[in-house]
Amino acid sequence: MKDMRRIHNYILAAATVLTVLITGACRKENQKVSIPEEERTFYYVNQFAYNMMSTYYLWADDIRKDLENWRTNENPIEKVRQIRYKDASGKDIDKWTMVTDDYEAFNGMVTGNTKSMGFEFALYYANDKANVVAVVTFTYPGGPAEQAGLKRGDTIIAIDGKLMTPDNYASILNGSVYGDGTSVFSFSDKREVTLTARQMQLNPINCYKILDNGGIKTGYLHFTAFTMECCSALVDVFREFKREGIKELVLDLRYNSGGYALTSELLASMIAPEEQVKAGSVFSQDIYNSTLTEAWGTEATRFSTDFSVETEGGTRKISTLGANPCIEKLYVLMTGSTASASESTICGLAPYMPITLVGEQSSGKYCGGIIVDGPTWYGWVKDDLDKDEYANGIKYSSNWGIYVMLSRYADKNGETPCMPDGYRPDKECADDPLDGFQLGDPGETMLSAIFSGKAPARSGRRLHSDFEKMENQPERMPLAIRTDIPCR
Repeated sequence: MKDMRRIHNYILAAATVLTVLITGACRKENQKVSIPEEERTFYYVNQFAYNMMSTYYLWADDIRKDLENWRTNENPIEKVRQIRYKDASGKDIDKWTMVTDDYEAFNGMVTGNTKSMGFEFALYYANDKANVVAVVTFTYPGGPAEQAGLKRGDTIIAIDGKLMTPDNYASILNGSVYGDGTSVFSFSDKREVTLTARQMQLNPINCYKILDNGGIKTGYLHFTAFTMECCSALVDVFREFKREGIKELVLDLRYNSGGYALTSELLASMIAPEEQVKAGSVFSQDIYNSTLTEAWGTEATRFSTDFSVETEGGTRKISTLGANPCIEKLYVLMTGSTASASESTICGLAPYMPITLVGEQSSGKYCGGIIVDGPTWYGWVKDDLDKDEYANGIKYSSNWGIYVMLSRYADKNGETPCMPDGYRPDKECADDPLDGFQLGDPGETMLSAIFSGKAPARSGRRLHSDFEKMENQPERMPLAIRTDIPCR
């Protein structure tokens, strides 16, 4: 753990500079600033967003001129989108740094505690592209969808009596699947199912089992997000794998867009060779902007058996002793949705063990970030602000937050093989939720690429031959969240 006092000095320095760069003129200490009521939200949100970007942002040196031109009356959401790091042609290199005016919802997505109907889906064209259907890819254990009997491959053709088309599907889905109410779903098999969204902790341990791969005991884990709430359950899964004596592991990350770096470290410490864990070998390194590199250098994270995990119930000490099954080979199933903490897990493990990547090219989200809400930042710099400015900062930045790319992750050798476009599979195979098999079944298209030794085009039991997968699928924000950096 770094000395947090060092970064606190940088935060305060940035706060002082902000007064010059944004307002255009210095003000004396405790001098009141008159801000029109209609501009106050943007003023106080811009103040904390600017400071977070100028201090922590991985590419802060590259966008310095844009930072100097930041003004307090600009829309902070659009401003950050406009200035985040791009290549010479203007294409976003950083596609992830963002400001949100609904921090509560964003944080719920990160922690997995959110209002949901409990299922994910892929979109397909039907009827010569006249209609759009949603095919269930998986359901969350214990959620409304699973309890209503939904399974992978179920095909939604209408919602609340409305057929989806290329023109209206987004608004229909936003009002139903992504809403917080009740909707009626019509399926291709003539069923109608009513689902109501509810507040729930999404369980990312979707499915795990022991399989036989040509006489070799092989563990299978479908894992959908690196939340902290799942850490204890992950340890239980791997202790069962160890008791069963698995020799290989299939880690199914095809829908896993990331999460907390700490959860990645815990998972990797149960997969890595046990001697490397006992030795505390380097799992990953974090590379920062020049300011933070000067203060911190490059920080290494090491394999461990002891973790302090922050959950809604408070800090928990978790041990992974007795949970490393000493596997001899790792398979990872991946798609373009495999991102961030998923990719960093592969990155950190690859120098220590054989890994076979199966599926489609991963996302290429090669950096980790921090999420901070406005009131938290104003709490950090409270002593540097007068009473009214602090109170207004808390008030007007309430429920605003920023996700800032903080560092590039690298393996023990300082390399990031998934940069810039993601990992390429050793065995190419497309995900096919219409293949007639459930996740974890050896006949399922991607899993059978491992068990049969080849990647089949189809399993032979495809449910619908006239559907065409849409190129633009619903995206989840790829996340690799660091919790050990900001000053508290």
